[in-house]
Amino acid sequence: MKSKIEPGRTKTPARHSATSPRQAGASGPLAADGAIRSPHFLEYDPAWVHNPDAPYAVLPVPYERTVSYGRGTAHAPQAILDASNHLELFDEELLIAPCLRVQTLPETDCRSGTEEQALQAIREAALSVMSRRRFLMAFGGEHTITAPLVAAARSVWKSLSILHLDAHLDLRNEYQGNRFSHACVMRRIMDMDVPIVHVGIRSLCEEEYRLVIDRGLCVFWARAMAKTGAEAWMEPAIASLSRQVYITMDVDSLDPSLMPGTGTPEPGGLSWQDVTGLLQRLCSAREVVAADIVEVVPIPGTPLCEYTAARLAAKLMTYNEQQQHHHA
Repeated sequence: MKSKIEPGRTKTPARHSATSPRQAGASGPLAADGAIRSPHFLEYDPAWVHNPDAPYAVLPVPYERTVSYGRGTAHAPQAILDASNHLELFDEELLIAPCLRVQTLPETDCRSGTEEQALQAIREAALSVMSRRRFLMAFGGEHTITAPLVAAARSVWKSLSILHLDAHLDLRNEYQGNRFSHACVMRRIMDMDVPIVHVGIRSLCEEEYRLVIDRGLCVFWARAMAKTGAEAWMEPAIASLSRQVYITMDVDSLDPSLMPGTGTPEPGGLSWQDVTGLLQRLCSAREVVAADIVEVVPIPGTPLCEYTAARLAAKLMTYNEQQQHHHA
């Protein structure tokens, strides 16, 4: 039975304590703007932050080569790590402190070499974690990174399917002459014969619409979802996924009121409760093996977007950890 917090009692946030990792010198160097740059996800834990046996690993992937509108997503991985240090470690929904054991990996080099070489480097970094069946959370960077991440996951989990949260289908065969564009990433994953369930879609081109119709693709349209309510679409979406699931979350799936900092925002998006409710149910019903959060563009003057992304990552890990304990 879960204990309840007594009325009128609050806990002192760990980030304000006298033994805060920041005050203890565990965070990274100062940037030019005076902000502390964190080399790790969540608060500093010396037992796990560099431990290759940690059940969770975070991979920063600052890939930004094909963006077609708003720029700046290469800055997101570091911004998300920075913001994660300010998260409360007690989950207000589950009323637990999950004590996540997370290794933070070095940033992938996404600037050197060709596109193909950069994407191969991402795949190899991911496979080093996934081959040991550890949970990988990747922070982009643009959505292009999902293709090599899924390629790595598919080599380990043969019956993999993809939950794709996005405002856009990203199913063009090429965009601006580039088959590796962020607008083509789910088409490249289709080329791998990996089943995909698209959720939150509200923007597409005619080519993509024809592909959906001709191939009978599984799409949950944002407009229909809003009309029916969560109970009507969450269970069918989960039922359409195989036992093992990779989650890719383009933050433009969220409504711009919650996530204004993204390259191609679209009105009419998902709420925080929509997304976290889906993730919790999915973790209860399926084995979630890895995930990515992509297309965050930090906005100067407010940490809203990177903080929301960090909290979303921690939420997913917490749901996953809860299920691991439940089945132990």
